[in-house]
Amino acid sequence: MCDNTYVMLKKNIANIITLLRIIGTIALIPMETLSNLYFIVHAVVGATDALDGFVARKLKTTSAFGAKLDSLSDILFYTVMLIKISPYLRQAFPRYLWVLINVAIGVRIILYALVYFKERTFLSRHTILNKLTGFMMFLLPYFIPTKYLLA
Repeated sequence: MCDNTYVMLKKNIANIITLLRIIGTIALIPMETLSNLYFIVHAVVGATDALDGFVARKLKTTSAFGAKLDSLSDILFYTVMLIKISPYLRQAFPRYLWVLINVAIGVRIILYALVYFKERTFLSRHTILNKLTGFMMFLLPYFIPTKYLLA
C-alpha cells in the first residue's frame, strides 16, 4: 500500500466505520425483528457506534463532518430500531417502564432539536447522560423476551 493510500485510509477510517453503521442500520430494516441475525447485526452496529469516536480520537482525525455523520447515523439507528421493536415494547414491559422508555426517547429528540436550533447544525452532544441513554436504548431489544434469545 502506498503512503498516500495509507494516509487517506488513516484519515477516513473513523468515517468508514460510521458508514458501516449506516449500512448495518439499513440492513436491519428487512430483517425479521428480534431474530438471531437481527441481534448479531444490532450488536455490530452498536459496536461501530462506540468504535468510530474512539478511533477518531486515537488517530487524531476528528472532524466536523465526522461528528455530523455520527449524529446522523445515531438518529437513523435509533429510528429504525424503535420502529422495529415498538410493537414488542407494550407486550414486554409494564406500562410505567414503557412510559419511561418513551420519556428517554423524547428527551433525546428534544436535545437534538435544541442543539440544532441553538447552533444551526445537526449535531449530538456527547455528554455522559447522552451516552448513557444511547447505551440503554441500544440494550433495549435484549430485554424483550423472544423465542430466539432462549433458543
